[in-house]
Amino acid sequence: MRRGALQAAAWWLAALAILAAAAVWIGADGAGLPPLDRRGLELAGDWRGPVLDAAFLGLTRLGSLIVLLPPVSAAAILLWRRGSRAGAGFLALALVGAAALAHLAKELFARARPEAVPGLSPVVSSLSFPSAHALQITAVALAVFVLLARRGWGWSAAAGWLLALVVALVVVVVGLSRIYLQVHYPSDVLAGMLVAACWVLGLRAAMLAAGPARRG
Repeated sequence: MRRGALQAAAWWLAALAILAAAAVWIGADGAGLPPLDRRGLELAGDWRGPVLDAAFLGLTRLGSLIVLLPPVSAAAILLWRRGSRAGAGFLALALVGAAALAHLAKELFARARPEAVPGLSPVVSSLSFPSAHALQITAVALAVFVLLARRGWGWSAAAGWLLALVVALVVVVVGLSRIYLQVHYPSDVLAGMLVAACWVLGLRAAMLAAGPARRG
């Protein structure tokens, strides 16, 4: 238990360090945007078109709390009823904690959203760093992957790798959609993904370190 707590604390400190380091890097160039952010938005603008606009407007919703909360809640309830209380709490906290982290960090760092090109997607807040969509979808995807791997998959290794590829693709597409729609800088998205990974791995160490779950 003590080892798990120490590992969790290390992962969560890493998440805070990533946020702080990214914020320092973003503000280091007082003359303008860091090259990564400037070039990323330029490339996204160059690719704009009606088909991609419609596709990314739909795909970006996969990272929203409104879309993620119902299936995650249902899955957590199912896990609870099947006796996996640790798994249920882990999955629920992965999403709720990710959302809380994203919005607290937004208020703390108060980075404005991109203004060079009008964004295509409606936003609730004018604050940009980190991307809540990227943080939330990464947290949920990784949490689901951890829970499935903990149960021993129950299918072939090839199916496991295929699932991992699909999950990773969803995360990447949601992250790219935030940049394409000009509502986030690339650094917002990258920071969100890294922080989400640290958050979920910390939760795993704190809540699931006792061993593999029972099948059934």
